[in-house]
Amino acid sequence: MLNLNPNDRLEGQPFIVRQICKKMSQNSKEYYHLQISYGIKNYDAKIWNSNEEIAKEITPGCFANVWGTVKEFKGMLQIHIDKIIKIDSPDINLIEEITPSSALDELNLEKEIKQIISTIKNEKLKLLLNNIFSSSQVCSDFYKKAAGSEIHHAYIGGLAEHTIEVTKTVIFLCKLYSYINYDIAVTSALLHDIGKVFELSTFPENKYTDSGRLLGHIYLGTELISKSAKEIENFPDELLLELKHCILSHHGTLEMGSPVVPMTIEAIALHNADKMSAEVNGFNLIIQRDCGTGCWTEFNSTYKRYIKK
Repeated sequence: MLNLNPNDRLEGQPFIVRQICKKMSQNSKEYYHLQISYGIKNYDAKIWNSNEEIAKEITPGCFANVWGTVKEFKGMLQIHIDKIIKIDSPDINLIEEITPSSALDELNLEKEIKQIISTIKNEKLKLLLNNIFSSSQVCSDFYKKAAGSEIHHAYIGGLAEHTIEVTKTVIFLCKLYSYINYDIAVTSALLHDIGKVFELSTFPENKYTDSGRLLGHIYLGTELISKSAKEIENFPDELLLELKHCILSHHGTLEMGSPVVPMTIEAIALHNADKMSAEVNGFNLIIQRDCGTGCWTEFNSTYKRYIKK
């Protein structure tokens, strides 16, 4: 964890560069505005130099050593960079040190997913889950990717962590409401964001892929489930329909990206479990990332509010 305070001096401190763009100051002087990160924390930074070579060398997603001074501006920490040098071949220790990641390691995340799959009684659904999570397409990336590019679970292992949170919430709802179909609800929870394996790139970029932008994870996930179900002999059409409805409707409304609204008990349970996991984690990320010195975060445009730390 990197704890910065006003007037701290940085001498070759490594960061990941998230964004860099040229801007114009109020006195018509060009400068570079950057967003750099260490772990989960993002910092605004400025280079008071308009040298074109900087933008050619320093690009989003790269690792860089930074020299400069931490300042406080309008209650927020800001780094004034004197020198920045790209790290061409960061070693694995450096990558693990400064890349944001889940508190749970990959082995524990995978163990939890497998344990939940073992509770499914419907053999067709269990086979579907085992086939998808053991496929080369999925197993290589599912435990390494984020659940979002910025808003929630935006770190290595975030996709698996979010999936487990949603599924555990659905399991709790199944115990509370005995009329929920456990196998459909839990299977849909495990697979609701499986399309994000294809929607987002790996770290440190964690950006939308072309298929992610053009098609979206809801479509990509539903397509994967449909293809996988076809490979299982006599997979019931009605069961597949119920499962696909849960996936397609899990964002809750058309405005939020779902092509249909939840119209089954399992679908509405999944939607609310997903919403809770995303928003609780989203609030926590905003608090952790905030570089302000006060007890409230900056106004957040996603949630349209200030958040108390």
